[in-house]
Amino acid sequence: MPDEPIRALLERIAAPAAAPTPDLGAIGAALVDLARDRDYLAPWIERLDGAGGLAIHAPERGPRLQLVHRPEGEMSAVHDHGTWIAIATITGIETHRRYRRPKEATDLPELTEEIDLAPSQLATLLPPDDIHDHGHLVGHGTPAHILVLAGTDQTRLPRNEWDLATGRHRILRPGEGGRFLASQPMPAD
Repeated sequence: MPDEPIRALLERIAAPAAAPTPDLGAIGAALVDLARDRDYLAPWIERLDGAGGLAIHAPERGPRLQLVHRPEGEMSAVHDHGTWIAIATITGIETHRRYRRPKEATDLPELTEEIDLAPSQLATLLPPDDIHDHGHLVGHGTPAHILVLAGTDQTRLPRNEWDLATGRHRILRPGEGGRFLASQPMPAD
């Protein structure tokens, strides 16, 4: 059973998440309110103790919430989720970049937006326009701790991941987690 702040978040997003097109504005507002609750989140941040991700609420089906922190100067791989996503910054600066989905499987996504998310700021994504990467760029403040709220367990869905440095693309099959950092090598086909 989730504790009170998580239960309140889940109750607040239930109707917006169940809409035919999820109301990402309402979902995001609820997530930002949770990101502002530093007293509640401080023990989670301490528990994470470095870079990585920590599940806060992870049922088999339905919305999932995790705390994420990437090291200084490290971005995620360029990827999509296949489900709606809301990202809210708790501390630090999270750089979030969006990409246009390529028309051909052999093409790479094209960068369309780069924003720095300060504490209590939000980015939302809805497939098929959910290709992005995020993390920390050198010279953009301190690395962030963020909340990532997903519509469901993305690892149950086929997804995509790109390595823009090498021009490679791969399909992540259900069960595959993908690369946490763009600097990690993409596995061979």
